[in-house]
Amino acid sequence: MAKGKIKKVVIGIVIALLVLILVVVLLFKLYGNQLIKTGVIAGSEKALQVGVRLDTVDLKLLAGQAGLENLEIDNPEGYQNPTFLKLGRAYVDLDVSTLMSDTIEIETVKLEDINLVIEQKGLTSNLKDILNNLPKSEPAETGTKPAEEGAGKNLKIKVLEINNVQVEAKLLPIPGRADQVKLPPINIRLENVGSGEKINMVGLITKIITEISKGIAEKGADLLPTDMLNSLGDELTKQGEQLLKSGQKAGEQLLEGTKDIGKEATDAIKGIGDIFKNKEE
Repeated sequence: MAKGKIKKVVIGIVIALLVLILVVVLLFKLYGNQLIKTGVIAGSEKALQVGVRLDTVDLKLLAGQAGLENLEIDNPEGYQNPTFLKLGRAYVDLDVSTLMSDTIEIETVKLEDINLVIEQKGLTSNLKDILNNLPKSEPAETGTKPAEEGAGKNLKIKVLEINNVQVEAKLLPIPGRADQVKLPPINIRLENVGSGEKINMVGLITKIITEISKGIAEKGADLLPTDMLNSLGDELTKQGEQLLKSGQKAGEQLLEGTKDIGKEATDAIKGIGDIFKNKEE
């Protein structure tokens, strides 16, 4: 009799666990997509300070995969084109067991088919305004806190790929110069994002926009006006300075990457990079 009771108890526990797993899966199926969608939109809007829309999120919990489609980022106020950037699709391959932990571990993030329109206005552009909107990190009190309190879980991404970024620049009409320029496609691959420093959704969006901007500066070196390249270099340098002040190694990498942006800005950017390197030494 005792063995029979134990067997029934074990079977009851197994059934209860299976029911619990089924309930969790159903809840994630019902609400997980909306949670991801809300998090992406909130993080993007907080980082960029413009409106953001996301059409579709498809979370496959058991497979540890998520897909996003049709994300649109609005232009800052005062520009003719309503949209700054459109993302066709994104794929995320993550470790499901880390979803409830402080740091979500992600194997791969792929962003594909991005269309970005740079619109020049007077002495500025929408890209410069977006870069200027990005968060200015403050020095962290400890190495365990994310840069933005209350900005969601930390992320650790093994591989981040940004593929097929198509950039069109709408320039001021000047005689003898084309007022529309299309840059060669931009492809970016980063590894171990969030391993050296804490990064959350806001920080990830900031990094993505910054890396795309670096790619624009590189691909547009012989195509975009010098004043636009100089302005872009200045904004990227500011981001690098802020990251260095907050103790993040990405700041040194960003400053290094801006050395060749714009003919007039090169020496100044290089000098700033050397100053911060000397401080660290």
